[in-house]
Amino acid sequence: MKHHNSVFQQLLKTIPRHQFQKVVDRHNGDHRIRTLSCWTQLVAMMFAQLASRVSIRDLVENFNTCHNHHYHLGVSRIKRSSLSDANSTRAVGIFSETFFFLLQKVRSHLPRGAASDMVRLIDSTTIDLNLNQFEWAHFRKTKGGIKLHTVYDP
Repeated sequence: MKHHNSVFQQLLKTIPRHQFQKVVDRHNGDHRIRTLSCWTQLVAMMFAQLASRVSIRDLVENFNTCHNHHYHLGVSRIKRSSLSDANSTRAVGIFSETFFFLLQKVRSHLPRGAASDMVRLIDSTTIDLNLNQFEWAHFRKTKGGIKLHTVYDP
């Protein structure tokens, strides 16, 4: 059967694999790693963002359902514990350098000043409230709370 590139694979083509590997080598990202490479972690986290996955369990289940298509992405099946460990221990510099590389690529195609209008920092925080004092703030059965969404313009 002939292979057709998916939209996700086309998005991944914007990140040159050799360029990403240089960053990983510089930060020793794959040093003593057996199962989950930095590339696989990046692909999984991009999938989570694009597919609106809400938890690691949700991400792993959805990502592994199409494991027969992963060969062309250069990744394999992922395990929840491996992804959790990688997210907590891997050097953040790998992914921040990749972000700034992509940002530089985008900026070269935009008119002057348009890039500063595109970046927004968004935070969503839950504030716990006492149900006895704030009866309208039902969050869970025994808990009250409100959700605060903040948009910051850097």
